[in-house]
Amino acid sequence: MLRRIMGLLQYFKYKPKRHIHSDTSVLQYGDAIPTTLKELISKLKLIMNNDGDLVIRSFKLSAINCSEGILVYINGLTDKKSIELNVLKPLMAEAQENKMKYLKNNRKVIDIIINEIIQSLNCSTENSLDKIIEKLLGGSTILFLQDEKTAIIIDAKKWDTRGVNEPDTESVVRGPREGFNEDLITNITLIRRKVKSAKLKFEETKLGRFSKTRIVICYFEGIADKYIINELKGRLERIEIDAILESGYIEQFIEDHPLSPFPTVSNSEKPDVVVGKLLEGRVAVLCDGTPFVLLVPRVFIENLQVSEDYYTRPLYATILRILRLLALFITTTLPALYVAVQTFHHEIIPFRLFIAITAVREGIPMPTFFEALMMVIIFELIKEAGLRMPKPVGQAVSIVGAIVLGQATVEAGIASPLMVIVIALTAITGFIVPPLDGTVFFLRICLLIAGSILGFYGIIFALVVIFIHMCNMKSFGVEFLSPLAPISDGLKDTYIRPPLWSLLFDNTKFRALEDHNPTEE
Repeated sequence: MLRRIMGLLQYFKYKPKRHIHSDTSVLQYGDAIPTTLKELISKLKLIMNNDGDLVIRSFKLSAINCSEGILVYINGLTDKKSIELNVLKPLMAEAQENKMKYLKNNRKVIDIIINEIIQSLNCSTENSLDKIIEKLLGGSTILFLQDEKTAIIIDAKKWDTRGVNEPDTESVVRGPREGFNEDLITNITLIRRKVKSAKLKFEETKLGRFSKTRIVICYFEGIADKYIINELKGRLERIEIDAILESGYIEQFIEDHPLSPFPTVSNSEKPDVVVGKLLEGRVAVLCDGTPFVLLVPRVFIENLQVSEDYYTRPLYATILRILRLLALFITTTLPALYVAVQTFHHEIIPFRLFIAITAVREGIPMPTFFEALMMVIIFELIKEAGLRMPKPVGQAVSIVGAIVLGQATVEAGIASPLMVIVIALTAITGFIVPPLDGTVFFLRICLLIAGSILGFYGIIFALVVIFIHMCNMKSFGVEFLSPLAPISDGLKDTYIRPPLWSLLFDNTKFRALEDHNPTEE
């Protein structure tokens, strides 16, 4: 029986060649840049479909072999004031003064413009029209000159971004309150502020056929395992998709067990959390346009740990970790245990309590299992409504909905008061482990079904299957239950948070297996 279960669990493993293919190919505009500005302007308008946000500014440059030029940029993605002061004004003001210099030195006009006229920090040249269009749509300003087959790329990007605020998903009592935002440069800066080390490496790539989303891999050289870094790069290179709109897209492509209820890629909005995990040997993936940073590998124990554990006293942090473990057990098993006791195991309930429960349930028209399943689903509906509605309305919907529906179901005789208490306790404990929110709901339903069929035996059997699955899971070559199974050096910082001075930070804490060969997958 266990062999069949293990065989089914093999389907949950990562498939390296799993892609989303698109039949739509990327448009090609040709490599050559038209030498005449009139032809170039016509081609640019044709490519951009005469979009209203495309700005083409013509100007005169009275120098040899260069009588005219145009500046091209996308309105809303560019700093207009910077272009005016650092590019356009110097070009038009310096032209007559430098005319003799061009003739005397016989130098290339583009070299003189970049090195002596334009006052922008970042300038480069480009000959391919495809790459020029990509830079243009990314917010760069393009300078074209008459009879020149090379364009000048000027970095003058500017758009409105959200400020650095405290993230709603990871609130703390003690610790840094800053969180990532949607701007990639800001997120990189927040990480660099935490550590001033040349060992902190950032490697950039782009994903998405049309979006060309900037993706940055961040790790500590000498601490992160090279196998994990190379494996992550390989999985990112195999992604084929039209657009990356959020880091969740990347997570679904690089995770090891896409069908498992347990996530194998973690995420965070807090710079201190990301830096702390980088120092443990993890690798971060930053995606432009989202405040959520991905971290690999992920192990199960980190679902019960928060950054605030390391900012408070060790005794109190240890108690909180044990309470989180207890809350995880209660929120997943309490409805199943209640149904199993009510259906199969009356003998373990004290006689007076059994009489009281029987009296309360008198008149309930449905079995305990359907009663519990209905209440669990109702709670999930209330929670989802509270999340999707605007915050002031969502809070009112959650509170009023829970009170009104709970009282109404009891008075109508659809559910017993004890069932309402069980579901309420299940919901409260579920909020204590938010990283496993989706996982907890799935396990709760599975255990509830198992408990309604075989009682305690069904619950134990389901838990055994779940633990077997967890023991077979890996995240980028690292055991999912590490350092508990197998036992390793990081065991001391699991359910107990020892004092910081007693921790020996082991750089191999999250190293992948040395004998793991990624080509075999």
